[in-house]
Amino acid sequence: MKGWARLCCASVLAIAAPAFGQEEDEAYGQLAGQRIVIVTARRVPEAQDKVPISLVRLDRNDLERRGIDALADLAGAVPNLTMPTVGAFGARQPIIRGVFSPIGASTVGLYVDDVPVQIRSLEVAGNPDLRRFDLERVEVLRGPQGTLFGADSMGGTIRTLTRQPQLEGMDAQISGEAAAVRGGGLTREMQAALGSAILPGRIGARVSAYYRRDAGVIDRFDPASGALLTKNVDHGAALGLRLAVKAAPSERLELTPSLFYQRTERGDLPFHESTLGRFRQSATLRQPGRDRFLLPSLTARLDLGGATLTSVTAWLDRRNRQIVDYSGFFGEIVLGGAVPGIRTPGGSYSRTTVGQRNFTQEVRLASGAEGAVRWLIGGFYGRSRIVMEQRVVEPGIADLAQSQLGLSIEEIFGLPLLPGGQSYHSRQQIGERTLAAFGQASWALAPRWEVTAGLRVSHNPLSFRLMSEGPFAGGSNAVGPRRQSGTPVIPHASLSWRPADDSLVYLSAGKGFRSGGTNGAVPAASCAADLSAMGRIAAPDSYDSDSLWSFEAGVKAGFPAQGFHLSLAAFRIDWERIQQSVSLPNCGFSYVDNLGTARNRGVELAVQAEPLRALKLDFSLGFVDARFRRDVGLAGAGSIVAAGDRVPYVPRWSGTLAAEYGFVLPGRVDGFIRSEWRHAGRYRRAPSPRSVAYDPRVYAGEGSDLLFLRVGLGRDGWQLSAFADNLLDSRAVLYRNAELVPVTGSPLREMAQRPRTIGLSASIGL
Repeated sequence: MKGWARLCCASVLAIAAPAFGQEEDEAYGQLAGQRIVIVTARRVPEAQDKVPISLVRLDRNDLERRGIDALADLAGAVPNLTMPTVGAFGARQPIIRGVFSPIGASTVGLYVDDVPVQIRSLEVAGNPDLRRFDLERVEVLRGPQGTLFGADSMGGTIRTLTRQPQLEGMDAQISGEAAAVRGGGLTREMQAALGSAILPGRIGARVSAYYRRDAGVIDRFDPASGALLTKNVDHGAALGLRLAVKAAPSERLELTPSLFYQRTERGDLPFHESTLGRFRQSATLRQPGRDRFLLPSLTARLDLGGATLTSVTAWLDRRNRQIVDYSGFFGEIVLGGAVPGIRTPGGSYSRTTVGQRNFTQEVRLASGAEGAVRWLIGGFYGRSRIVMEQRVVEPGIADLAQSQLGLSIEEIFGLPLLPGGQSYHSRQQIGERTLAAFGQASWALAPRWEVTAGLRVSHNPLSFRLMSEGPFAGGSNAVGPRRQSGTPVIPHASLSWRPADDSLVYLSAGKGFRSGGTNGAVPAASCAADLSAMGRIAAPDSYDSDSLWSFEAGVKAGFPAQGFHLSLAAFRIDWERIQQSVSLPNCGFSYVDNLGTARNRGVELAVQAEPLRALKLDFSLGFVDARFRRDVGLAGAGSIVAAGDRVPYVPRWSGTLAAEYGFVLPGRVDGFIRSEWRHAGRYRRAPSPRSVAYDPRVYAGEGSDLLFLRVGLGRDGWQLSAFADNLLDSRAVLYRNAELVPVTGSPLREMAQRPRTIGLSASIGL
């Protein structure tokens, strides 16, 4: 609890201010002279305090003030939401309320407006790294949201909602940022947006653009001489473009076609080596990556009088490419670490390409906001195709094998290298279809009482194909087509009571579901020893679906006259047949299986207070205890998980404490000072020391504490701010991985918190 003591002291001493120049828009409403906050967590606009869901809403001013630029930055700002880096390829995995699995279908839904964009966990490419780019707001919905958002939302849903074109008036904004990272380079960012009515009342358009170049902090050294090769090798860049047009051909019909394009690049992975110290690495080869994301969509809304019909059609085309250094792989896997530090002459690398193409069509009909009964019904169709190709290129291992073992590659594996010096080549295709019908109804059964019930029924067939070849694949293998399907039924119900206009008490229960899948080829020959130790002759062909039930009780209470608001939620989640990856430590392969059950219990608390007119305090806290409930063992090989083991990568405590103080300078210039402390507790990277996944080098995950400070001035549409992120320059290690060095004590791949960053930002709007 020492981190919380520092948190309280630092934030109480700091001061900050309410937002100045904040626009009134469709995300806010008016009630009895007071502004109310609007969300669309249940797919219709309604006041946030009337929604029986534990949620966090951050508008564009919140995102800018809190320094949230990328999707991963949300994790520090939202309790019980984490996004750890999992696996050797740097993919980040969102976790809400401890519902974590490193493989299989996603446990958290990710939406751009009304379009799902998440991807299956492939341990290579994670979800697209969405940026704070012309956003209206972000909504983080905790707990299973499958009734309205589908099977991939069993832990929760993250919704990014973009700014929409207006049919009246014009607005424009341009902003920039420059920041220096301690020990690194310079970060630069530019954003511009223009929205205008083209034909007032009938046609409006909005166009925006974004470019950001993030400073690198990792220096690369020559592995042989130790000489510095490149400074700040892990720099990154992001480019975004968005275009949307809104047309109202009649008073009842509204059409909004839009196009969203984003491309992100990295110069190298942001990992350093444990033996070299912070922010230093000696990879033989550079490890660049690129991710391209294209999302055209069409939204149509038709006012039918007593109901609104909405249709959302979208096509997602994404391509992720990256290179990871494998120069030490042969020495670890084949030579068993007998010659520590040995690397392939000329270097070797893994080149992966992941292509994702999704077509989605949703149609829903929602009743009006008035009346004792409000309802929503809809249908959803989705078609997804993911193609992942991996090539491990290492022509130098032929000379290495000859010099170390006196044998050729063919004599060692019984197979020669593939053309181009490839030791492994694979191509897998995953095709999924979803056909679903859903509905939800809310009934005001008595004054101040409301009951809500919803149901989703879907059919989810999946097909899988895999081709692999090369010495490390044990020859040529073809798997599939393997097929699997399920027809899940996902219910949800809640009961809420409003003791006063500004208060809500609720109980809810809901089911979450995640479809199963199939495993790729695990070579029985080279993995025979690992499989035998686990009591298997071969890896299973497939794994089943998993599901959970969530039970939640919550309170939301507002006291506007006293400037005080509180929300509190307590939950229990029972998770069955969890999809988890089983690693085969000596042959470098893995497979997926269903590994027992878990129970997650916790709370979420948020308090906002205004003890003084110009002073705002904001405190949020999350606690989750996520533990396996049953023993899952392997014959002669110990335990995968045991009852009482903690779910990996889930900190028990997380939270924030912030203070804002506002002031007015001569000339009617508004100013603010804001300070925020963020805390995330310790976690584990394996269930326990008894688990076969236990590795003492990486087991313990450090907690982290970050302090942010921001000072700003503004008037008549312009704003100027100075900021310091990670003001105390914390260097906690957030990532530690030994997947490419599983045998010896070779250097581990690590990632520390980004060093202190100090910068300026400016914007002007019309």
